[in-house]
Amino acid sequence: MKVKKLDHVIIATEDVDEAAALWEKTLGLKRDAALEHPLGAGFKVARLPIGDAFLELVQPVEKEGRFYEQFQQRGEGMFSISVEVENLDEAVSFLRDKDVKVSDPEASIWPGARLARINHEYTHGVSIQLIERSPTR
Repeated sequence: MKVKKLDHVIIATEDVDEAAALWEKTLGLKRDAALEHPLGAGFKVARLPIGDAFLELVQPVEKEGRFYEQFQQRGEGMFSISVEVENLDEAVSFLRDKDVKVSDPEASIWPGARLARINHEYTHGVSIQLIERSPTR
């Protein structure tokens, strides 16, 4: 498995527009993209670039689904870390060979990307996503 880099950090928030304004005021980070209900998900998203990586602000807008349930348990703050891998299928296979629980690859909310999630029991409680991006990111 080859990890290429830190891709993005996901931060849960009650209000994505308010959070984006605060990040811009505090650190000068400006959103370059926003998605309303990506892929039918129950949340809104704003992306704030930082070099080759970005912060992803996520706001629940529906009262169901994995993100909403975890948001209710954990509240606002860091939600997960996403690392880019060279080959997602190989990474998932590599981890499963080591008896690590990892989800099947699925489409990302961002075009040209796929992801899989490592069970937090194997990452000291930190939610980790593995992401594979097409060469034209």
